[in-house]
Amino acid sequence: MVPAQSIAAVTLIVFIAAFGTVASAQQPTPGELGIKYVRDSNEYATLARQTYRVATDAVTRLVPGLAGRDWAVVLDVDETVLDNSVYQLERAAYGLPFDAASWSAWVQRREASAVPGAIDFIIVIRKLGGRIAWITNRATNEAGATRENLKSARLWSDDDRLCTQDHEKHTKRSRRAEVVAGTGACAWGGKPTTIVALVGDQMGDFPEADEPIRDAGTDSAFGRTFFILPNPMYGAWTTRVTRDTR
Repeated sequence: MVPAQSIAAVTLIVFIAAFGTVASAQQPTPGELGIKYVRDSNEYATLARQTYRVATDAVTRLVPGLAGRDWAVVLDVDETVLDNSVYQLERAAYGLPFDAASWSAWVQRREASAVPGAIDFIIVIRKLGGRIAWITNRATNEAGATRENLKSARLWSDDDRLCTQDHEKHTKRSRRAEVVAGTGACAWGGKPTTIVALVGDQMGDFPEADEPIRDAGTDSAFGRTFFILPNPMYGAWTTRVTRDTR
């Protein structure tokens, strides 16, 4: 006969092992924590609103010096004005990575909500007489659904320009050039337009040093002309080994 104490000890060990396995399985991965941060933390929402308030103040100060020129603000779409954390959450729930088919299906659902602070920023820009160019790497065949989602999120105006990506070489740089030169799909009636501010969530949303945009290519532009939102869910940083330590 096995002593009762031994049976109890074995039972306790088995219970601890089983409980530990379940508890371990329930611990969120770093990627899931990033999704939760965007969806649930007060800190994320406050940071987003703070970024848009700083951008609003900067543009408001710049406008009087534009001397009647046509001007615009350039915004990225995903995780800049539209919150796609529901898509990320659904993929994580099934342990599935991003793929083009599921992303396109999500875009067609038109269910992304506005990032905190984005609506108030857009309202002020329009009151000041500015225009909005949405420069996104969403595909051109997703333009209709994107426009409808922006509209349902109270972000779209019919005078806006939605600049999607026609092909791989149709970069954000080339579309910014269309705004500035007044030619192409991102332009307003052939009128050259001054870009006074850019808002995004990835470094690729901002111009390089040789682009004809104020402060382009400088770190000092951030907080003055360029405004970046946090995105802990995805991006080039997830595979980068070392960041720029300037």
